[in-house]
Amino acid sequence: MVAGIFFTSEKFKANPPAVTFELTGETDNIFMIERDGLLYYTRALDREARSTHNLQVAALDASGAIVEGPVPITIEVKDINDNRPMFLQSKYEGSVRQNSRPEGKRKPFLYVNATDLDDPATPNAQLYYQIVIQLPMINNVMYFQINNKTGGISLTREGAKELDPAKNPSYNLVISVKDMGGQSENSFSDTTSVDVIVTENIWKAPETVEMVENSTDPHPIKITQVVYKQPEELAVILISEVRWNDPGAQYSLIDKEKWLRFPFSIDQEGDIYVTQPLDREEKDAKVVVAKDEYGEALSYPLTINVKVKDINDNPPTCPSPVSVFEVQENERLGSSIGTLTAHDRDEENTASSFLTYSIVEQTPKLPMDGLFLIENFSGMLQLAKQSLKKQDTPHYNLTVAVSDKAEAAISLGLGIAKPILESLDFKTLCSVQINVIDINDQIPIFEKSDYGNLTLAEDTNVGSTILAIQATDADEPFTGSSKILYHIIEGDSEGRLGVDTDPHTNTGHVIIKKRSVLEAAKESSGVQFGARIEEN
Repeated sequence: MVAGIFFTSEKFKANPPAVTFELTGETDNIFMIERDGLLYYTRALDREARSTHNLQVAALDASGAIVEGPVPITIEVKDINDNRPMFLQSKYEGSVRQNSRPEGKRKPFLYVNATDLDDPATPNAQLYYQIVIQLPMINNVMYFQINNKTGGISLTREGAKELDPAKNPSYNLVISVKDMGGQSENSFSDTTSVDVIVTENIWKAPETVEMVENSTDPHPIKITQVVYKQPEELAVILISEVRWNDPGAQYSLIDKEKWLRFPFSIDQEGDIYVTQPLDREEKDAKVVVAKDEYGEALSYPLTINVKVKDINDNPPTCPSPVSVFEVQENERLGSSIGTLTAHDRDEENTASSFLTYSIVEQTPKLPMDGLFLIENFSGMLQLAKQSLKKQDTPHYNLTVAVSDKAEAAISLGLGIAKPILESLDFKTLCSVQINVIDINDQIPIFEKSDYGNLTLAEDTNVGSTILAIQATDADEPFTGSSKILYHIIEGDSEGRLGVDTDPHTNTGHVIIKKRSVLEAAKESSGVQFGARIEEN
């Protein structure tokens, strides 16, 4: 509210000898009463500070004695959605056993919880949980699910079947919570990180091997002794159970995928080697090992995953030198202004290409700093603190930091070795301009109400412009509020014509989309055009 403007709630009257009024109770120096009985408040109310104000009004005579009342007054403060939901923890940890049953057959193995200071009896505090990221994501299949209302995390059917600590002993989930039941574009949200450890069941497979793509280290490299790190790219090799004490065991590797080259070898101790630098394009190779001295398999083969690691050698790139968005003066808090989408040329679905966003600077800082929010993982910009006024400033410039590798891994709590993170992270600063535009409150008007008759040659080509139509709009020029789109509302039910808008002049160019329009023109009735403002 603007200081000095008082909003009337009630005006009280009293009979002589009363000459003035007295206000007592929970006024909080906000509620006041004039001598003539006008009750008003002087600044914005905050339901989270006090949801109900209990006041009393009494009528006084000239000597200050009470002659009527006091009369009780109860003022209830109506809630608005002005608080973000917040997780109780910034990071959660849990464990789930391999082959655990999915939800429906057992309880969730972990709960995440968030709170919202808005009125719990309104949709403003109705929370909606969802999993927005699962790392690693194998074959684009979700292994975990969450109860949208309770925040209980459990396995999907695929997760109950496929989870294997030998392949991936841990997963990281990013959980989002939104208020308004997640149904409104103006919902506020928060995110938290969940680390899930997968514990072994009965079968124990060899651990994952990590190999750097196109390594220049001397070959052959022994790969049977494994130290697990977060998988990024997997090449699959099959190996039988190692029986180090069985005399006479003979090991061999069989190429099942018919590589043009076969960069693995095995010695008679059962140790597997990489003999040449690996290429991520060869990730699907499969190899079977091990028979005894009689040619019989010693046991069922076990799977070992060889990760061919993509090197983080590409920084994030901005979508353009300056990304420009528009926001109307009357936009509400939480409104989406637009989405900044940066790119990274490193391998998809890895920490090397996973990006996080943060605002590092806003100019000008009028009427205050922090007017905008950006979602860490999506890049969606939102109005954070108040609606904007063009008279305060018509343009805002934001500097947005886009980070990969270390910054993203820290945000997600991924277990990647710190020396690797420190040497392979990138950060790019992107420029964003937000233009404050007038409210779109004018309708477009055609310059002509009738464009007359039109004669076409029979050999007129598809795509030809046959008519130019023009409408004008009194809203702020060269903004989304005044950009006109034309459409045909009558006389062309088969879609034989189209209208393209010139973005610089708002002129509509009527074009032929189908040759059938030439035949239909001999007997067709008039065509009626409409104009509207493009939706932001």
